[in-house]
Amino acid sequence: MSKAEKLQKEAKVADQSADIIYAENVACANSGVNSINAGRAEVSYSGVGVLKAQKVGQIEHSGIGILKAGEVAQKNCGNAVIVAQKLQTDSARALVTIADNIEGDVRTVLDKKGVAALGLILASILLFFRFIRRR
Repeated sequence: MSKAEKLQKEAKVADQSADIIYAENVACANSGVNSINAGRAEVSYSGVGVLKAQKVGQIEHSGIGILKAGEVAQKNCGNAVIVAQKLQTDSARALVTIADNIEGDVRTVLDKKGVAALGLILASILLFFRFIRRR
């Protein structure tokens, strides 16, 4: 089957686990999902490994590993990586956040400037050890 044949119009997951969801509209509640690929997604009280969507309507009280979307609205969420064009949030936490427009409170370990600084530090350390090894 091709991806076009697998594409569902709508997928709802509640109180269960799923591996991969590929649909135009996805609603996930009290569930665990490995991967979601959707045009529009909503997630509440769930854990998702990878969420890729054009628009994320609302993510509430959930944990997302990697979140990539055009527009995202979050409330009390934890993320490893957020990549978005527009991020609206009420108390989100993330290791890395890359967004063009952020509205709300995001606590992040690394943003665009932090990633650049970390890259410079790691490059300096590698050059230092390379210099020592050649002596």
